[in-house]
Amino acid sequence: MHKIVITLLVFLISYDAESSEPLLQPYGVIFGQKFDRNQHKTIARRGNVRSVELKTTNRPDDTEKLLAEICDDYGLQVITWRSHIRSASSALTSHNEILEKIKLNFGAPKIKHKTAFWISNEINIVVKIRRKNNIYQNQIRYLGPENKPCFEKFITQLEKNHPSLELK
Repeated sequence: MHKIVITLLVFLISYDAESSEPLLQPYGVIFGQKFDRNQHKTIARRGNVRSVELKTTNRPDDTEKLLAEICDDYGLQVITWRSHIRSASSALTSHNEILEKIKLNFGAPKIKHKTAFWISNEINIVVKIRRKNNIYQNQIRYLGPENKPCFEKFITQLEKNHPSLELK
């Protein structure tokens, strides 16, 4: 009897961790974590934001790229996952599977031009199919709770460096 209770408890705990972790801590990363040269190699730096490629074993098998935007003041705030290149029909099938999985935790998304959006105080999620020259990829972008001030500071810096640019 004790074995059954313990097994059931372990199953429920692992089910709960499995169902919430990918959404609130996507791919095992934590929003707000700071840039660490030992963990992240900078791909690009624009103003107060570093773009880095994330190296983690906690990601889907069909991952082509896993990127992050790390803000100097607010730490990691944007995570972008991209699948391997797919056919249009395969990308659509995968897109629908992704939508169903996220709907379980966040409800129905807002849809605009075939892109799905979930907006909350803790995390914003954008799911779409990327298409370029008949090449298709699934993409999920997770935006952390402090992404707005980080993004606004980035825009201000960009406008300061390029006065002819009007982004507001």
